[in-house]
Amino acid sequence: MNITLPSLAGLLPALLIAPLHAQGIGSPVLSTPGTATWQTEITATGSRTVFTITGNTVLDWGQFNLGSGSELVFDFVGGDSVANILGGSSSHTIAGTVTSNGNVGFFSPGASLRVSGSVTAANVTLATMSVDPSAFNSGADLTMDSVSGATLTVSGSVTATQGSVLLAGQGVRVRGDANVQATDAVRMAGGTQVKFSQGGLRRQLEVARGDGFVLHLGSARAPRIEVAAGREINIGGKLDTGSQNNRIFLEVGQDGKILREGSGLMVGQVSIKGEYDPDGIAIGPHEGDAAGVVSTSTVKLPALSRPDGSKVSGSRTLVNQVPTSASADSGRDRRKPSREVARRETTTKSMYQASSLFGLRGGSAPAKR
Repeated sequence: MNITLPSLAGLLPALLIAPLHAQGIGSPVLSTPGTATWQTEITATGSRTVFTITGNTVLDWGQFNLGSGSELVFDFVGGDSVANILGGSSSHTIAGTVTSNGNVGFFSPGASLRVSGSVTAANVTLATMSVDPSAFNSGADLTMDSVSGATLTVSGSVTATQGSVLLAGQGVRVRGDANVQATDAVRMAGGTQVKFSQGGLRRQLEVARGDGFVLHLGSARAPRIEVAAGREINIGGKLDTGSQNNRIFLEVGQDGKILREGSGLMVGQVSIKGEYDPDGIAIGPHEGDAAGVVSTSTVKLPALSRPDGSKVSGSRTLVNQVPTSASADSGRDRRKPSREVARRETTTKSMYQASSLFGLRGGSAPAKR
């Protein structure tokens, strides 16, 4: 392993300045010798760490906290993937900026992961689950397991510039100020075991085992969107494929439920597997952090004339704005009618409320009859 160290002259100022900012991300263990070198410098806002990667790389981190104002860069001159394995049982944070020209994955099997900064790469995977890093780096199918039941929370931006974004954990929260974008697909999964298939035209994401939830209050945009959860999916934000001809897939396990809050919007052909409740649940005043949505339509009326040629009216354009909600298409992934009818018969807390963390969602949902 070849590590570029700062000169002795620059070391003392770095030691003096670093504590004034959020502590750096630390030094990882390179599990794939010879595939990367890196250098860290102190900047006016924090630190900047640049990894020069020459082959597919696995980095083991004890504790990972990228502070606001700090940067982490993965520069690929060879290979195309880096798997960051975040260890320990304390929460990990990405509050700064991560950028890369390759595929980047962060996996935190033993603790929660919070992303309030930005992550931009060719493909991005964020998961509070275990993974085989060699399978991830080789582009093979993935089986990820939840070891601790930790939650992934995204309140910043996640962007895949050449492919897909995958968010996974036993619980996945995408807050109202989050923005998730991809050129190929955005996928979100909540469960104790999640499987991802690299190929195929149908769904590539599956929650194979256990309870789990996805709470989406932010904005997600990609030509294809897949959301799967063992127990609950709640859409209070925007899922946008950019076209009504592109597909959105929502799937929950047996006895699971898919909810759409009043502000939720899905743009695209929506395929649903599981019980669907289009009315959602009641939310408190501090929880309404997803903007309402309105669809604008225009209709141009032609000029009208009588048989004798006299004019009745000129052409004009009518503009109509109405609240927009999601609908499920009926031509695909159909189940028995009993599984397609939304019901409001339970008075128990929704799963993401019962396991609320960091004050993102809380309180009890009032019973509805």
